[in-house]
Amino acid sequence: MNGYPVILDLVDRLCVVVGAGKVGCRKVRGLLAAGARVRLVSTIAPSDISLQNQVDLLIKAFEPADLDNAVLAFAATGADHVDKEVCLAAKERGILSNSASRPDDGNFQLPATLRRGDLLVMVATCGRSPALAIALRDRLAEEFGPEWADIVEILGRMRTRKLTDKYEKTYSHQVLNKLLKEGLAEHVAAGHTTEVNTLLTRILGETISLEDLGLVLRDISS
Repeated sequence: MNGYPVILDLVDRLCVVVGAGKVGCRKVRGLLAAGARVRLVSTIAPSDISLQNQVDLLIKAFEPADLDNAVLAFAATGADHVDKEVCLAAKERGILSNSASRPDDGNFQLPATLRRGDLLVMVATCGRSPALAIALRDRLAEEFGPEWADIVEILGRMRTRKLTDKYEKTYSHQVLNKLLKEGLAEHVAAGHTTEVNTLLTRILGETISLEDLGLVLRDISS
C-alpha cells in the first residue's frame, strides 16, 4: 500500500484502544506519551496495571458507542472478529483505525519509532515487513543515542536566534551542518559543556553558551 507519513497532534484528544494485552498496553503508552486522552476498552484488566489510573478504563465487551468523540481507534484484542468490528465501527464514524491482527481492515499503520526527546525517527515498510522496520529502527538507535534529545534542544533554541548574517531571515542549514560536522553530537554525548560552548561561539561568530540558551547537558552516562 502507498502511505502518507504524518505526525499528529493528539494533545487532549480522545483515542480509543480496544484490547488490554501487551499490544494494547504498548499502544496506550505511546498515546499517553503523545499527550492524548485514552479510553481503554477490554473484557479484562490491563496487563500493565500501572495504566489503570491513566486511562478511562471500561471493563466490558466492545460496543460501537465506545468510539464516540474519538479521533483514532486501535483494535488490539487479538480476536479477529472483534478487531474487525472495531475497524468497521470506526469507518462508519469517519474515525481512522489501526488493527493489530488485521492490518488491511484499518486505514493507517504505525511505523517503528525511535524517540529521543523531541526527535522522532520513524521507519515503515508500508506493511510489507514490520519486522524489518523494527530491525532498522534498532540499528538507528545505536547511532542516535540519548544525547540527541539535547542536540534537538540546542538546535531548536538556536533556530530562534540569529544564526546567519543579520540581513538573512531564513534558518541557515549551512550553519547547522557545520555544527554537526565539527563534533556537536560527540561533545554533547561526552557531556563536554566547555567544548560545546567553544564550538557554538566559533561557528556562529558570536559569544554564545548553553547557559545563554537556558540549557544544561543532562547526564547520559548511565
